[in-house]
Amino acid sequence: MFRVGVSALIINERDELLLVNLESFEERYYAIPGGGLDEGETLEDAVYREVKEELSIPKKNLEFLGKSEMPLRFLFKKIVLARDGKEYLGQERYFFGFKLIAGEDEIVPRAGEVRDYTWATIDDLHKYLLFDNQLEDTQAKIGEVFPQLATRISSYISLQKVKREDTRG
Repeated sequence: MFRVGVSALIINERDELLLVNLESFEERYYAIPGGGLDEGETLEDAVYREVKEELSIPKKNLEFLGKSEMPLRFLFKKIVLARDGKEYLGQERYFFGFKLIAGEDEIVPRAGEVRDYTWATIDDLHKYLLFDNQLEDTQAKIGEVFPQLATRISSYISLQKVKREDTRG
């Protein structure tokens, strides 16, 4: 069984992406804000709730820009027992895209859950998204939700492939 979840891809006026460092992570690991659906909750309600809970950003401060059509499905390294007593093999994540339309100074990480947050450029995502396949999966969803950034992501990925080939040669 897969738990349904949401992720909020939030960009600022510089097209940087908002990332969170959860207290349950090592300090070097970051993720996209989000979480699982509560019983009876819609995907839209869940994404706004999660952003409000984790970063104190209300719905009125987010401009909706798009949503991924297909969820990202991934397996957990070990089976997770959720609050509802069900065991989950993994998660299906739906991605929503937003632009922050308020001041960045209004972001307040939730004590006890979010250690820190940062804004990262497309070129710097590799420094923060360190979990298995996290960088590639996130780049694909950014390209899907933010078509204006798709070219930059493609250029970055191509450059990284060239660099890897140069180091092998």
